[in-house]
Amino acid sequence: MGRNYYGDVEGKFWFACQSTSDLLEFGCEETPESVLRVCVPHENLKKVEDKVIGLKDKFKKKFKVTFEEFMKKMEKKGYLSSTKDKETLTTNWDEMCKDASLIELGSKILTALKVKKDDLFIEGEC
Repeated sequence: MGRNYYGDVEGKFWFACQSTSDLLEFGCEETPESVLRVCVPHENLKKVEDKVIGLKDKFKKKFKVTFEEFMKKMEKKGYLSSTKDKETLTTNWDEMCKDASLIELGSKILTALKVKKDDLFIEGEC
């Protein structure tokens, strides 16, 4: 269930909080169809790296928790389990998930750019 992105980077868009257009944050649209085709030029590696770092910094300032700490809780429990976590973060939950999904996508793209050392082509289901 859910929408996928595939090509040089593969994964699932976060259910109910991530838009296909998040792919455009890191690349440029190739063709407008029912499938979004995006190219991320290898020459943009530094720009993508700076964007991911900036998104992580903004996440930490905004939510008072690092992206890595947030993801560790998500991976461990799938949700925030302690009452303190729920009280502290529930009001920002949707926004945290949306921001975290963009960081995760950007991190995957950054890793793929470094490994492939060439342009990336990614398609996302609309």
